[in-house]
Amino acid sequence: MKWTYKFQSCREIESNRRFEFDREVIAMRKQAISYIARVLVQKIIGFLLYMIGAVFTLTYAGSIYFIYLFIATIIISLVLFKSNEETLAQRGKTDTDSPVWDKVLLTIFWLLNYFVVYWFAGVSEKEEHLNIVYWCGIVITLLAAWFSTRATLENTFLESTARIQSDRKQTVCMTGPYRIVRHPAYSGLLLNCIGLCMIFPYLSVWVCMTITVVIVIIRTALEDKMLKEGLDGYLEYTGRTKFKLIPFIW
Repeated sequence: MKWTYKFQSCREIESNRRFEFDREVIAMRKQAISYIARVLVQKIIGFLLYMIGAVFTLTYAGSIYFIYLFIATIIISLVLFKSNEETLAQRGKTDTDSPVWDKVLLTIFWLLNYFVVYWFAGVSEKEEHLNIVYWCGIVITLLAAWFSTRATLENTFLESTARIQSDRKQTVCMTGPYRIVRHPAYSGLLLNCIGLCMIFPYLSVWVCMTITVVIVIIRTALEDKMLKEGLDGYLEYTGRTKFKLIPFIW
């Protein structure tokens, strides 16, 4: 009887562990799906703002860009969901212990990069411009998406907010695009800003993207300083990978 009782207790403990694990996986999956849904909603709102700015007149240039944007977003989301659910789930969290400067910069960045720029583009869009500059812009934004996606696949600690992830036992990522620059996801954002300026070649868009670039540079500098001071092994990593954001420049 004693052995039977011990055996049953072990089975119950193992069953409880499996239940807890399954519950954590389900919760993580829900968070990842929620993040993907939020990204898609951001794109839809951006498109609606473009349409409002353009008084619901859609050019071929605008049509091609937004069709490409939605398809790329869906494909990238599916790839990341299949390969790195945990990172997607973490990126969906905004109520983290990130510094005040990060919350302020991130809010301004989101407003400019996902919403304001598309309204400006719509207001300024008056005629077709399907020229070589436009198509080069499409290629550059595609390259930006690829670079940022590679960074997300490589680094399981790439959250939306900037913080030392002690709760997740954060380590330094030194592989993939992180061998080239220390903040490859931000490098992708810079490329995307350049591409958007070529797709929508208007002064208002250029001003909006210039402010976005300044925000990305400031955030990179502050986050890099924070990681040097608080993340084990990061200072040594800076000796191996010299450049923060732009290869051979900075």
